[in-house]
Amino acid sequence: MSNARKWITGLLAIIALALIGWNLTSSQNKNASTVVNDQSPTYTSETSKTTVYNPQGALTYRLVSQQVEYFDTQQLTWFTQPVLTTFDDTKRATWVLTADKAKLTQDRMLYLYGHVVIQSQLADSRLQRVTTDTAQVNLVTQDVTSNDSVTLKGIGFESNGMKLRGNLRAKTAELLEKVNTSYEIQK
Repeated sequence: MSNARKWITGLLAIIALALIGWNLTSSQNKNASTVVNDQSPTYTSETSKTTVYNPQGALTYRLVSQQVEYFDTQQLTWFTQPVLTTFDDTKRATWVLTADKAKLTQDRMLYLYGHVVIQSQLADSRLQRVTTDTAQVNLVTQDVTSNDSVTLKGIGFESNGMKLRGNLRAKTAELLEKVNTSYEIQK
């Protein structure tokens, strides 16, 4: 082989090694810059519908939302314009809960925020409507609580107060502080 060919082959080998090294360095920098942002959701979905059944196969609740954002690092889900419908053992819709936003935690607690309305779907229920700014619902036990101002409306009464404790399944609600109730006497 001539000296010129040896020099060209050596030069090409050095260039190839330099390009390989540069490629490896730039790919390692890309991997280092791909840091997970805890503030951004793991996934986002538009128009979500979740249906949950109990272990016996009976429909327990349905949660519909305009948008869902799931955060894996925090193990929580945010819903925009959520509509939660609960069902009794006979598969009848019992309550519809709406809010501006909701947060679902890993322990199945649903935190409702902004214009919270709990509307009965049963015509014979004495309690027809609950309104407040925030509420928490345990999706397993269907216990509902609120520490804000609450208005209860039912057949022949309206109550205002602070701090609600109740249960959707048992169709009960109790205002704990500063309660003011007005009754309509029916003939």
